[in-house]
Amino acid sequence: MDPTPATVMFVAVQQANAAATHAALKAKGWLEKRVQPLQLDHERVAFPLNGALSDDRLNDALRVPFERMEATALTRPPVDPHERLRTAMETWLNHHGVDDRTALEHLPTKWEKLGELVLLPNEPLAHKAWAALRDHAAIDTLWQTMANALQGTALGIQRPVANDTHRSSQVEMLLGSSEVRFLDHGVTFAFDAAKVMFSSGNNTERRRIGELNMVGETVIDAYAGVGYYTLPMLVRSGAHRVHACEINPDSVAGLRRGAALNGVHERLTVHEGDNAETLASLRGVADRCHLGLLPSSEAAWEACLLALKPSGGVLHVHMNVEEERIERWCTQTTERFRHLVVQHGLGFDVGVNHLEKVKWFAPRVRHVVLDLTFRPKPA
Repeated sequence: MDPTPATVMFVAVQQANAAATHAALKAKGWLEKRVQPLQLDHERVAFPLNGALSDDRLNDALRVPFERMEATALTRPPVDPHERLRTAMETWLNHHGVDDRTALEHLPTKWEKLGELVLLPNEPLAHKAWAALRDHAAIDTLWQTMANALQGTALGIQRPVANDTHRSSQVEMLLGSSEVRFLDHGVTFAFDAAKVMFSSGNNTERRRIGELNMVGETVIDAYAGVGYYTLPMLVRSGAHRVHACEINPDSVAGLRRGAALNGVHERLTVHEGDNAETLASLRGVADRCHLGLLPSSEAAWEACLLALKPSGGVLHVHMNVEEERIERWCTQTTERFRHLVVQHGLGFDVGVNHLEKVKWFAPRVRHVVLDLTFRPKPA
């Protein structure tokens, strides 16, 4: 954001007292961080103040001779987006004569940014103070102010994901368009965020998957969504072909759009519908299967095992697991697949290749990914 001119109060001191004055003002939290000090001449320097301070308070803090002065300075928005958001809202409240500051105490402290769209969490804005504020005649200007502070052009509230087959997004748009397009680790995504969900918190796992060597491989993504992992596997990992299974038509639309924008659509085969049915048609074709559904991908374990080629391959198994149970879950999951291998007479050795702790999903619960390898047993 470009700097803007503003009239700022400065306190000027002799150059010999500059270091001590700066330290005292900083310790008191009185420095205006968005404005640079002024070098008035060879003998004096002036420091910007962030509030109306009495001479007595300044005397007690500085203990050196000083002079007040007003000057026009270029101010920059704070680097910290939380500070920018709070400052923007305070300015709006003051401008519109709103005395109740309760909503300020319930400003969001986190948000999701998808391209130009900023998605705010539901809980803070559900407070009754915000409900009252939303009846204000100029509420649209507040949404614009908040979007500007967070360097976006569109603003929405992310309601809880729908408990339906499609795990549909439930976004209330406050400003601008829900159509997004953005670059993530070298991969372009494009979709309607009001219709489908996208978990930015999985970015480390998308990066990891994109860094694996899949050159020449045929891969199945059992829960493709808008291509969270499908597109990195095609664009960055070099997969020869990805079979993407997805039940949500809106997600499929985003997946196809992303594949086209990344120039990988010719190596993508989309299987639209319930993967309980579509995976059955892919038996024995894959070098690798990705099972990226939370809280559990267990419903597709057996079908993905059967989708591996006779030469074996890799399964990436996602799950939400309590922290203290992770080691036991890895052992139990490996044994479950060994049982399935025997049950279907596949003749594979099953091994643990890697365990990735992606993020905290909830208190004491982690999103983890277990990479299992399946190789034919020696004759």
